[in-house]
Amino acid sequence: MKRLNLSWVLFLLIACSSPKSDPSNCPVADIRTGLENPKSLKLSDEIESVDYVPLEVTSDDASLIDGVANYAVTDKYIYVLPVKEQRIVLFDRQGHFIKTLIPFGQGPGEFSGFVASMQADEKNDRLYLFSTDRVEVYTLDGEPVQHFTHDYQIIFQYKLGLGHLAAVSMPYVPFQNGSFGIGLFTEKGDTITMKNDFSSPLVSSDKSGLTVRIAAGYSGRQQSVLFKTGSNDTVFRLSDDKISPACVLSLRNSDEEMINSLDVTNFNSLKNFGNGKDYFVSDLFETTRRYYFRLRNNDGHYVASVDKKTGEALVEKCEQPASLKELAATTLQHGLLGTRSYQGFPVWGNMTGNDLVQVITSAELDYYKNIRSILIPEQLKNLGEESNPVFIFYKLKDS
Repeated sequence: MKRLNLSWVLFLLIACSSPKSDPSNCPVADIRTGLENPKSLKLSDEIESVDYVPLEVTSDDASLIDGVANYAVTDKYIYVLPVKEQRIVLFDRQGHFIKTLIPFGQGPGEFSGFVASMQADEKNDRLYLFSTDRVEVYTLDGEPVQHFTHDYQIIFQYKLGLGHLAAVSMPYVPFQNGSFGIGLFTEKGDTITMKNDFSSPLVSSDKSGLTVRIAAGYSGRQQSVLFKTGSNDTVFRLSDDKISPACVLSLRNSDEEMINSLDVTNFNSLKNFGNGKDYFVSDLFETTRRYYFRLRNNDGHYVASVDKKTGEALVEKCEQPASLKELAATTLQHGLLGTRSYQGFPVWGNMTGNDLVQVITSAELDYYKNIRSILIPEQLKNLGEESNPVFIFYKLKDS
């Protein structure tokens, strides 16, 4: 029997009974038991309808998309950052190609640098491109509006309801050297609140920081960001003016995995993702009813769901026909590493409004065609090798 770490028990008690938190909103989920007894998730219970939107390929070479590195969606448009090309490409919600909206470069209205995340605000007619140390703001039609920089370095950022920015720090920067971990900031870069006290007796404070064992996702309905780091079992919510626990996942990982999740001087964590017993959260989203997590280690992927009211946890093993390195050559979204509970087809994505948005490529589908437990929808069977990626919109039920 695996020894239950006393510090882990104390952490659960502190995380969910803090006077700043409502314990009823902080379920504790036994993910480890679910990993040992995988079943099928209930995502199908939350899906009302589905819409398949292949991105159009026209005679204009600008319509060709090699893959999707990042994207944003409104009721009218789909904004795409291709994998190999530095530009923002505009399609309508029916997938029709419109134009290259924002070229990358040094000229007026152009953008240069790494896009950490992007966001479309339909209500206020704004498109945000977040780089590591700055934000470029455009109208939804691509007209430049505003540019501002900040002193902190980010890997993920989103604007919340009151205009505050929720951000996740760049990995491999020690907290003691000024890394904020996760934080809320004004557009001017002023700090509202931050959290960088992720720690363990296994790693000295001068070596502690975020590594690649992190996951973050924007929740449009809640106007907040969910965040999970491998060195801590709590999933945190960053809202307009506070950081609070959302739920706790009982992963019961080893000391070695704790070190890989926290020691920023240990670059072994970039290539070693567990020994078959340890798992970390690589991606997450939430619906009205449940939290969803994608778990990763060297042996493959699992997906887990947690009931927000009861803490009930279900875990399902993903179908993975090739190594992650091979799959990364076909997609950066890994949309088919998901749950097969919806008509036998793997589902995974990000929430945009009331839609769960999944992105897949024809090359990615080729890897899955011969897996008997995977059912390919008719709308996806005729995709050719030169086809653009497909956006799938799952409309979710309200409750």
